[in-house]
Amino acid sequence: MRSWGRLYLVLSACWLAAFGIEAVRLARAATGLWRVNWRLEDMSETLQRRSREITDLTGAIRALDREREFIGGLPNFLPQDKSYLRTQGVIAEEVGALRRKVGKKLKGSLHVLVDSKANKLYLKKGVKLLWQADCSVGRGGTLRDRGTGRRWEFVTPRGEFRVIGKAVDPQWLKPDWAYVEAKQDIPPPDDPARKVSGELGAYVLNLGDGYLIHGTRNEELLGRPASHGCVRLGAADLKNLFEAVPAGTKVYIY
Repeated sequence: MRSWGRLYLVLSACWLAAFGIEAVRLARAATGLWRVNWRLEDMSETLQRRSREITDLTGAIRALDREREFIGGLPNFLPQDKSYLRTQGVIAEEVGALRRKVGKKLKGSLHVLVDSKANKLYLKKGVKLLWQADCSVGRGGTLRDRGTGRRWEFVTPRGEFRVIGKAVDPQWLKPDWAYVEAKQDIPPPDDPARKVSGELGAYVLNLGDGYLIHGTRNEELLGRPASHGCVRLGAADLKNLFEAVPAGTKVYIY
């Protein structure tokens, strides 16, 4: 009996020791879980705070964009100097005179109008508008060849023109200014390398003096001044114009 009692006491002591060790381990695990939970809550609060900061920054960026667009448009109605006023006055007089001239000559004929300020092309028959399209005219600015002193101005001239020729799948005869702009050596005038396919689109209408109505590889720029002086159209609109307008058609650019 005594041996069984001693064995019971030993087993009880072992069980209590094991229970104590497990209890300590569980307590430590619970403490660890509490710390992890606390860290997660802290991280959640941090993420929420950062999210609010990002939202505030996004709103500020949008506000700055709106302000930039507003300021960028100020020169259109708030000229900064007298020379700007004089230039705008001259342009307004020129446009008014050209419109009066065009009005006298229409007489129900098919003609093309190009609004170089709005970057719009209109096909009209007399006073009736047949269709309109976004286009791109000369972007402005100048280029000078330091070697020769030659100078080019990238503007679309205003006035009365005529379609003197039409072509399908035209090749662009790369002019000297294109090499100067790309900072490349200018080849001889008859160099085959000057001929570039696909640059002008599928069709071209020749207005004379090196000015064309042609296509573009950058249709996303239509509606803005982006060319070196020619009038650019999108592929579909260029095809419509090419098919609708015969050689000899008047083109008025204002």
